[in-house]
Amino acid sequence: MQYTPSDILNYVYEKELDTQFLLAMANHVQDFSIGEITDKKIEKRGEDFYLISEAYHLDIKITDDEVMTAAINGLYISAFISRKDDNYRVHFLVHQYPDQMKARFEEKITKDVVDYMIYGTIMALRLDTPEKVNAYLGI
Repeated sequence: MQYTPSDILNYVYEKELDTQFLLAMANHVQDFSIGEITDKKIEKRGEDFYLISEAYHLDIKITDDEVMTAAINGLYISAFISRKDDNYRVHFLVHQYPDQMKARFEEKITKDVVDYMIYGTIMALRLDTPEKVNAYLGI
């Protein structure tokens, strides 16, 4: 049977494996990890936007059109850093909520963040069957 990444994400939640999944990510299982850049700031300099993080020593220009448009329109943006082997990547997740209303939508934003991290792991490690998920989790 063919499974989509959404099917696998649903499997993780249906089997209540989300906590185990987050622990596996934190422990760099299969040499992969992803985490939210919680100290991120999106800063405008001239016409450009930059992602700033002191914890990760980041000061990078944002070039993704969707992220720049979200920043211009004042939407809340989450940022992530992932590592597979020795390759690091920065990812963005644009939320449908205004940045100024983040506190009001904190629970929904947190769910989006967790979903994104689990989904990102499913995609990066090609966990395309329940059996592969179980092997990743060591169950």
